Amino acid sequence: MNGTLLASNLVRGLVSGHFALRLDTNNASEITLLSGSEGGSISADVVSIFEAGLHFARKHLGPPKYETFAIPIGVAASQGLFDWVAGSWGSTPESRDGAVLGVDANFNIKSEVGFTGALIVETGIPALDAASKEAGHLTIRFQPEFIDVKAAAGKLSLAQAKQSLWRTANFRIQINGLDCTKVSKIDAFTVTRKVNAAASGSGDIALVPDNIEFPNLKITLSKSIAATWFDWHESFVVNGNNGDAFERNGTISFLSNDLKKELSRIELHHLGIIRLASDPKDGGSQLARVTAELYCEEMQLGPGVNP
Repeated sequence: MNGTLLASNLVRGLVSGHFALRLDTNNASEITLLSGSEGGSISADVVSIFEAGLHFARKHLGPPKYETFAIPIGVAASQGLFDWVAGSWGSTPESRDGAVLGVDANFNIKSEVGFTGALIVETGIPALDAASKEAGHLTIRFQPEFIDVKAAAGKLSLAQAKQSLWRTANFRIQINGLDCTKVSKIDAFTVTRKVNAAASGSGDIALVPDNIEFPNLKITLSKSIAATWFDWHESFVVNGNNGDAFERNGTISFLSNDLKKELSRIELHHLGIIRLASDPKDGGSQLARVTAELYCEEMQLGPGVNP
């Protein structure tokens, strides 16, 4: 399948989702077509009050609550969107304004749900599997301070809608001192950040970013190249050589269809091995696999590095 056909298939798939993200950055707006969108509703809790002389509770609504949005994005998204996601993994994540748009097959805007002060609270990385034929995407979830459902108008231009096709088989992992040439799978994982709501001086609610949590990694590889992994496990886990000096760094790269170009990457800092186990179903097969579980203190999302 050639690149033109892949691109046209991608456009058809995204159009069938009937959504787009408008992200306001640096006094400009960027449009990204989406294959789906969830959340973004407005609700309120019911407050019950029992009054003297009544056998039932008086009820009223509390303040509005704004639900998170969840959207899929490519690993090589538009610059403003990619910078927003990458920055959300750092020490000073930035909030963004924008809107999730509902569009028809001709890109006429049929609905607009605007948001302000949004912070990304989750970035989901799909399972990376060398045997997979599936197209993949990251899933981001963001919490807005405010949601405004607006009247729809206008039409999108495809030239505005930056997008990139990527398959979950197109990845590479490298870890210092370990043979990673036959890693076949990395399980799905999610980076999460807590946010707190604080009242401003005017009484409005402002979101304040809290701590971020980088998850463990579960990696499957061929037992035939696992000697360096077993050596590290014995030293780090069994013999207790697990201080900072014995942790390792690495990268996960998302690659183009020809596997020659790095679209984006995740830098892995302070990795430590927790567990290493053979798959009992493989027995003594030459295709035997082992699964490693690693902790990671910090991850950094960044653009691809190409010579």
